[in-house]
Amino acid sequence: MANPTHAFYGHHKCATMTFNTLCGAVCRRLGLRFRAVDNEEQFDRDLKGFTARERVDFLAYGNADIEFVRDLPGHRGIHIVRDPRDIVVSAYYSHLYSHPTAAWPELEAHRARLQELPQHEGLIEEMQFRRRSFGHMQSWDYSQAGILEIRFEDFASRSYDTILDAFTHLGLVDDGDYHFGKRLASILREVRAAWRLPAIGGSGTRRLPASELLVLAWRNRFEARSRGRSQGKEDVGNHYRKGKVGDWAEHFTPEHKSVFKELYPGLVPELGYADSDGW
Repeated sequence: MANPTHAFYGHHKCATMTFNTLCGAVCRRLGLRFRAVDNEEQFDRDLKGFTARERVDFLAYGNADIEFVRDLPGHRGIHIVRDPRDIVVSAYYSHLYSHPTAAWPELEAHRARLQELPQHEGLIEEMQFRRRSFGHMQSWDYSQAGILEIRFEDFASRSYDTILDAFTHLGLVDDGDYHFGKRLASILREVRAAWRLPAIGGSGTRRLPASELLVLAWRNRFEARSRGRSQGKEDVGNHYRKGKVGDWAEHFTPEHKSVFKELYPGLVPELGYADSDGW
């Protein structure tokens, strides 16, 4: 496969990690070659060449930069976006406690800085740290042909419907009758995936029954990834800290709001999370 036929794009790893894991699980079932990258150094600033060399069927690209995505041939993809104010809060706790620092020296220095600061100042420091990521959000083309735009907030509130919509858009859902033959095929895929055996047959035409996709979604839900906590119940030391929409309102003071709007004027209304910068 010279180019990816499916892709998942996001701008905040903590917000999209569950979806990323689910994509990998689906690809293992279907025998699709899955690769995940988070920055241009991982593909030597040549995303098209990387996907060709690696024979990528399904690309997951976190912190996605539209300048590299534009180089890819036409494909079907999904793009997930989150309220940038919630991203600041989520990233603050993640960068302070749980996000791996391997191969990310900037995060090591940033974490050391956050550990020196009280939370009020730490949130401002996190806002400044997000310049590059929020720049990618502002420059992203939200009207690309073949790319389905998804809000994290919809994923959090109606996850199963959102997942079905996303993978149907990707052409990976078989919504026909779930007859005995499909159930048997599902069992065989389960066994082969458990033993890490290659899938049988060509990858281009295979699809998962909707029921099988939802089982995978259930296994990768927030409660499972967070060791039994429900969304909204906080564990600041866990990478799946809270999963709550609108958490920024409990953390931002008037000063935080002012600093955010000074750093990123127009970003919140541009993404549809407010009518204006008067929030």
